[in-house]
Amino acid sequence: MPKSRYYQHRAGRHSLARFVLLAVLLCGTGFAGYKKYSGSLTWGFNPQKLVADSVLSGKTFETEVREVISPRAKIKAYLFEDRTNPIISVSFLFKNAGLANDAESEVGISGMAASLLTTGAGDMDRLQFSEELEDRAVSIGFSAGRDDFSGALLTTKAEASRAYELLSMVLTQPRFAPEDIAQAKAERLLLLKQQQERPERVLALSAGKALFGTHPYGRNPLGEAGDIAAVTREKLLEYVRNHLVRSNLIVGIAGDITPEEAGAMLDEVFGSLPESGRSAFVRTAEVDFASGDKNIARVLPQSIAQFAAPGVARNNGDFYPLYVANHILGGSGLTSRLSLAAREDEALTYGVYSYMSTAEKAPLLLGGFSATPENFSRVKEIVREEWRKMGEKGVTPEEFNAAKEYLLASYNLRFASIGDIADILTAMQKEELGIDFLQKRNDYIRNIKLQEVNNAARKYFGNGKLRFITIGNEGAGKE
Repeated sequence: MPKSRYYQHRAGRHSLARFVLLAVLLCGTGFAGYKKYSGSLTWGFNPQKLVADSVLSGKTFETEVREVISPRAKIKAYLFEDRTNPIISVSFLFKNAGLANDAESEVGISGMAASLLTTGAGDMDRLQFSEELEDRAVSIGFSAGRDDFSGALLTTKAEASRAYELLSMVLTQPRFAPEDIAQAKAERLLLLKQQQERPERVLALSAGKALFGTHPYGRNPLGEAGDIAAVTREKLLEYVRNHLVRSNLIVGIAGDITPEEAGAMLDEVFGSLPESGRSAFVRTAEVDFASGDKNIARVLPQSIAQFAAPGVARNNGDFYPLYVANHILGGSGLTSRLSLAAREDEALTYGVYSYMSTAEKAPLLLGGFSATPENFSRVKEIVREEWRKMGEKGVTPEEFNAAKEYLLASYNLRFASIGDIADILTAMQKEELGIDFLQKRNDYIRNIKLQEVNNAARKYFGNGKLRFITIGNEGAGKE
């Protein structure tokens, strides 16, 4: 399975917003919260160069994250205050409001709501709303993930008051105009058709069904044609009322905003939401690793594979040791064992990778590759060989030390924008990582022992539960 696919909409055209915000950023010297870090924050980094310089490995977050509580509605949020640049980012999510929680008769409605929320609010239609966002260099967007429904606001300090008002209107007075719903339906029906024309999407959907069966994780995120046709304005409004509620809300705030201002913002934006609603219960998934590999036979220039094995939840004690082991096996790009064996040594594929998915109902080790039909079986064999070796022998001290050094030095590269800071604050609360996670994360990596990594490697790579789902001219079994 690939990483959760998000169907999202960013209101308005963001060229002006990005230009204005980038200009503001360039007037400053970056986040004051980094010790001695004076690099300017732009919309992108050259990660390889920065990690190679390795000067970031010793940098830590000096600014402490604070918990703020709004005075009226008592809404909690994490705040990273940095007043270097007059920009504010608000990241928020509603737990258990994502694609897996869509009712059986309304599969895909969360994704459609995400695409429609910014097509107007209150008395403002799509064009009026989009133009005001662009004129004020404000960005508002939503996405429906597998487990949760997420949103984000980015604004300059000067436009913050109106930005909060607009976001509140979106959440409490969504327009959901008939013409916008009709357009969204047409777009999703087209996407549904295109899914069957794109091998990687056919594979992803087939992998979901093969691994998860009838569990909601195995659904098509778009729903089926009948699900799309059945969406009405009333159902969208009901979805918002039942899922975008304060009891499910998590908020992260970063930038030029004081705790007092943050508390007032929380009340203004989220204080009028319902306290609670109704959401479908989603059971833990029973993932099928026992049915053997599956191939979808198609004549393609490149056959494609996805593979899966049991993983570990984010708050499990094995997470960090397994994180290091997976980094060495397939998570470190061209220097990973999988890439060195299949790409560098035998030149069989342009890329092969693995990663950890911490999906709430089914944490997994996942990966994939593509190769020409004549090379495909050999790459698949290499993945199995390297997977088995990791389970039997673990990692060497040299690999262990190099992986830790990279993971320490590269961590700060995740925060290329103020929005990244707000996002991690939200994730910290969802995963219960602690308010001091930014200060402690690198200590968690430093304190990992080689034996812990090899114990995790034996446990998760040596259990014989690696399953492949493939599409193309090569593969095991038939559809």
